Amino acid sequence: MLNLLLAWALAQAQPGQPPLPAPPEVQAPLRYLPIRVDARVAPAESIPADARAGDMLVSIVDGQTLRVAVTVRHDELESVNAAAIRAWRAEDDLQIVIPLVSNAATPFEPRCCAAYSQADLMLTLPAGLPVKVTVRTERPQLHVIGEQRLVPQH
Repeated sequence: MLNLLLAWALAQAQPGQPPLPAPPEVQAPLRYLPIRVDARVAPAESIPADARAGDMLVSIVDGQTLRVAVTVRHDELESVNAAAIRAWRAEDDLQIVIPLVSNAATPFEPRCCAAYSQADLMLTLPAGLPVKVTVRTERPQLHVIGEQRLVPQH
């Protein structure tokens, strides 16, 4: 602060010098508003090609409700965890996270074929409609450090 005042004083003392620019404005912190999500997820077996994965349709139901239908591509040993779908709003951006869960018996099973799920979401927004909607699909991180196997002795 002292350096800024000193630089300002020197600029004022020298004629012909342009004045210092104003300090940048402090932006208000982002507010994150939780969103109520009602989700229905069904397997989408009739989708023939990868081109449909990620298709999304957003429609306005009323002034505080959006309906988002999205096709989620995942591995056939995974499924969408409908109970864990969450959403929040940061200013004019609505963020939706669709988590996947593994249905594999062990974490070492190889990934195979693509599968699709259709997620139909009803979102109740507390502060009006957003400008944009962002949907992310997340796979939980699994770090296997080691495996031990024991054989019971009779």
